[in-house]
Amino acid sequence: MDSASYFRPAQNWSGEQIRFMTAGSVDDGKSTLIGRLLLDSKALMLDQAAGLDGEEIDLASLTDGLEAERAQGITIDVAYRYFATPRTSFIIADSPGHEQYTRNMVTAASVSDVAVIVIDVARVEKGLLKPQTRRHAAVAALMGLNIIVAVNKMDLVGWSQERFDEVRTAFNDVAGILNIKNIAFVPVSAKRGENIVNRGGPDWYNGPTLIELLEDTPRKTSLAHAPLRLPVQLLLRDGDIRLYAGRIESGAVKPGDKVRVGPGAFAATVAQVRIGGVGVAYAEAGASVALELAEDRDLAQGGVIADNDVRYARRVVADLCWLDENAWTPARRYRLRQGALETQALIENVRFVRDVSNLDNVPAHELKLNDIASVQLAARDPILADLFAELPGTGAFVLFDPDTNQTAAAGMIREIVQ
Repeated sequence: MDSASYFRPAQNWSGEQIRFMTAGSVDDGKSTLIGRLLLDSKALMLDQAAGLDGEEIDLASLTDGLEAERAQGITIDVAYRYFATPRTSFIIADSPGHEQYTRNMVTAASVSDVAVIVIDVARVEKGLLKPQTRRHAAVAALMGLNIIVAVNKMDLVGWSQERFDEVRTAFNDVAGILNIKNIAFVPVSAKRGENIVNRGGPDWYNGPTLIELLEDTPRKTSLAHAPLRLPVQLLLRDGDIRLYAGRIESGAVKPGDKVRVGPGAFAATVAQVRIGGVGVAYAEAGASVALELAEDRDLAQGGVIADNDVRYARRVVADLCWLDENAWTPARRYRLRQGALETQALIENVRFVRDVSNLDNVPAHELKLNDIASVQLAARDPILADLFAELPGTGAFVLFDPDTNQTAAAGMIREIVQ
């Protein structure tokens, strides 16, 4: 099937949606791969597509506008691109892969289901992956993403199965250290468009193309079947009825459900669920709702409506990605935001900093821009004790500098300290 018949414009899509991030070292072909996806999906503007009909198409030029903006000093952390197939709508989060942009990669990964890591097979020597590739794998593992490895430029090595297997073995070695479970490999030529959308290349590979792998990627978690978490963002009144409004981060809710409202974890019963002011019989993750409770409970903005197994804690072990150009100062308190909740927090100690180039955990007593570290953190008020690996929506938090209001760090809860 050719790309013209396989793809249709994104605005006509009515199926599922998958967000994926792309990562690749310099000259591995990431921009060319994105350009190929955009070109073959008919996702380009007419002026962008003009002049791309020759035999030698510079697909990387389709993203040059973003690079030019960076050269002019315009700050763009992550570029988002859109395209669709009859089955799926896609959002590409394209982030820089250099070490100094680690925080940009974390931003892209935080909104993605899967990471596409591009590797130039012609530049892999004796099965050794470049430090940037190991860094990309480490960030994807940190954020709990599935991974697709696009082994690019296979045409330059004669579609050698031996060279493909060398890359796969080397990446699996890294994945074993990082405890990555869900990995798929596909040999491609982004420049020639082989195994991206259309099949091509060797007889020995009869697996799915890149786009087929993307369509079939599992989500991080089935949020609708997870425990209920509804952070309260607004308190509303409808006559004598008090309503608690917010977005369901996980789980589902219906009238009659027994819930806990926090942070006190008081028992309550859901009397009514409204969406857009209209009562509904059921609402699930992703929906913005307003709930009425049968009981009168002391629940304010920043509180949480959750299922009966909800837990709270004041001390947690978390992974942090330091985002502030100002280094962490010991004994300094930061503002912690988890959903709609805000409280003070203190980093009690740095357990180690992850060297994402060689995958070592290094003892450290400081945190600086782009560092990824494991820390023990204490909050003034109880926060949701959700682990990021199980409930990414509420198992994450952000730290702010109280003086500058600068985002200091993004955090993922890994353990609860009793």
